[in-house]
Amino acid sequence: MNNLIGPRGKLCPSSVVCRLSSVALLAFMLTLTLPVQADTWIIGQVIPFNIKKRVQTVDTSAAKMTREQCLDRARSRRINTDLQGAKLNDADLSNVVLLSADMREANLKKTILTKATLCRANLSVADMEGAVLNEADLSGATLVNAKLKGANLVHAKLCNATLMGADLTGAILTEANLSCANLTGVILTGAILLGTDLSGANLQGAVLSQTNQLDKAVLSKTILPNGTVHP
Repeated sequence: MNNLIGPRGKLCPSSVVCRLSSVALLAFMLTLTLPVQADTWIIGQVIPFNIKKRVQTVDTSAAKMTREQCLDRARSRRINTDLQGAKLNDADLSNVVLLSADMREANLKKTILTKATLCRANLSVADMEGAVLNEADLSGATLVNAKLKGANLVHAKLCNATLMGADLTGAILTEANLSCANLTGVILTGAILLGTDLSGANLQGAVLSQTNQLDKAVLSKTILPNGTVHP
């Protein structure tokens, strides 16, 4: 207090201003270091903080994206890529890497996926009619109820894949590897199975009428449509 009194016993205005400025600066610094609550006290006054931040979410689902955006995402080489309902038809996606991608209900009609890596991808209910998947790796992929009519799967790897209820009518599966695949209820009418590895696969309930070269497929330990196991 002595610092505020002038030589004649009167308050020094400049000293008062300096002291008040120091107090205000200290209060401001406290507001930066202390957590801000709903109401904050600053020099005896209550300053309400009622400002609400509006966070606008952006829909990044593939089903809402344009075809060009879907193609860019497909070529990004990311793991677990979201391509559910994506429009990828009539595109050239040769050598694309889509590990564990979510491609349920995607449109892949006549898409070229030569040597594509689709290990553990989910392609359930995807429309892959007429798609080119020769030498593609779909090991462990899920293709439940997928549409694969007339698809080219020459030398494709589908070991341990799940294709329950998939439609492979007229598909070309020459020398494809479907060992230990779940093929229950699949439609293989008119499909070409020349040299196809079906060892350990489950074909229970599968439709095999008019299938070509079935006798030339590898059927070791295969569960046949009638439930019997091939020796």
